Amino acid sequence: MRDKCHLFFETLGTGLKIDLIFQLKKRPLSVKQLSENLKEERSKVSHALISLLECGLVRVKKEGKSRIYFLNKDTILPLLNLVEKHIKKYCKICKK
Repeated sequence: MRDKCHLFFETLGTGLKIDLIFQLKKRPLSVKQLSENLKEERSKVSHALISLLECGLVRVKKEGKSRIYFLNKDTILPLLNLVEKHIKKYCKICKK
């Protein structure tokens, strides 16, 4: 289980992936919209979304020719809320 936990948290290990999660926390978006919002190349955004998708952190649905990405609300939203609670209450590193 240790190795699986490591892989899970490693999946979240870049600023871009965290930015994508926080964008998708607001509302579902396409790669084009995410790319524009974050001022990142579409290919870079797509690549980051693939690992988030494979880990089950985000999901995707087709709307016409677009693929719309959204958070896995069953697990990632409660996890984000728990992380935010932990940061506010316990994390000395994050309070600096």
